[in-house]
Amino acid sequence: MRRRASLTALAGMLLLGTARAAEQSVELSLDLRLVDTATAQASFLYNGGGKLRFDDAHDGLRLGGLRLGYRGHFADTWHLYADAYAYGDHDVHAIDLTELHLDWRPVPGSALRHTVKLGAFYPAISLEHRMRGWRSPYSLTPSAINGWVGEELRTIGVEYDLEWLGQQRGRAWNLGLDAAAFGWNDPAGVIVARRGWAFSDRQTTLFGRLGQPGSGSPFGPGHGPSDGRVLFYRDLDHRAGYYAGFSADRHGILEVRALHYDNRADPTRQAPEINDGAWDTVFNSIGLRWTPDAHWTAQWQRLQGHTTINAGGAPIASTWAFAADYWLASVQAGRHRLTARTDRFWMQQRTSSFFFYNHDDGHALLLAWSFEINPRLSVIAESLRVGSTLEFRRLIGAPEDAVERQHQLGLRFEL
Repeated sequence: MRRRASLTALAGMLLLGTARAAEQSVELSLDLRLVDTATAQASFLYNGGGKLRFDDAHDGLRLGGLRLGYRGHFADTWHLYADAYAYGDHDVHAIDLTELHLDWRPVPGSALRHTVKLGAFYPAISLEHRMRGWRSPYSLTPSAINGWVGEELRTIGVEYDLEWLGQQRGRAWNLGLDAAAFGWNDPAGVIVARRGWAFSDRQTTLFGRLGQPGSGSPFGPGHGPSDGRVLFYRDLDHRAGYYAGFSADRHGILEVRALHYDNRADPTRQAPEINDGAWDTVFNSIGLRWTPDAHWTAQWQRLQGHTTINAGGAPIASTWAFAADYWLASVQAGRHRLTARTDRFWMQQRTSSFFFYNHDDGHALLLAWSFEINPRLSVIAESLRVGSTLEFRRLIGAPEDAVERQHQLGLRFEL
């Protein structure tokens, strides 16, 4: 209740600031899917060991997502952003916020540009999510890296960005630094430790859960709320986490982005009310985007780190190392776009206080085609194949090795 009261109060303060907004807009996006899957594994969203958002029991016509967005700009330097999603999969709330933040961007008087961001928002990790509402123009399903970011990570705090606009001074590069302090993300790490990596475009909402109610939680005994679902945005130890990042852009042709993240969670802190604890999660992310002309885009990204929990101060803490990377190539030809992406992912439990060592190892290949019918309507066809070995599946009576396929035909409406 304390978490919900804190976030609700923050939402109220940010929305109050728009009372004198000069420019406001409301956006509505609808994503419908026709889904066909071929997997013997139940999806992790339905308490199984599968790596896909949908499974054989949940294919056919599906709601990819209904998005409600708000943009308010006032006093020339203040900007309010809010995004809420509905997925139709029986979460705690039918529609819920994914981001809500107030930005202050003073008019630059030199080559330096400052931005202060306050609220709940994504850290600047993904190179894929370039559309409003943290969506990707390249595919329906993001990489394993950025799917995990959408599931487990949210900055609930304050971020400061400093950008040097060198290109305005005749230089080749624009350079940027950003740093943030945040709370309410202490459980982050549980899902990559238990389930490993997965492929899903479903963003966990600020007041929502991951998984379905029931005793068959895909995250192992003793983790998640009492109904079997996982809650990520919780402050358990009252210690602020932080991240610091660097970016460089050369005339829009080459972009480099790097970030170090540490939620500084106390791994001995337990929270009986959610049947979970604080996960001490640290990682580094680096990414490159090369856009030689208006048609071609190539991306590479890697994320590597570790997470630790020490329930009740056990003599041996449980630790997991994890890493993933992807390569993406995309070409735009008129109203058509073709995209190919390959992912590699890995997770290994290093130490254990409960005599079970989890392991995840796999790869994925994605092909996608999109066609813009008009500025408000587009169609996307996507085929995804994931091969993986996950030790955890033995605990739920499923084969460790799995090859899963998912084909989707999506319609995106911008209403």
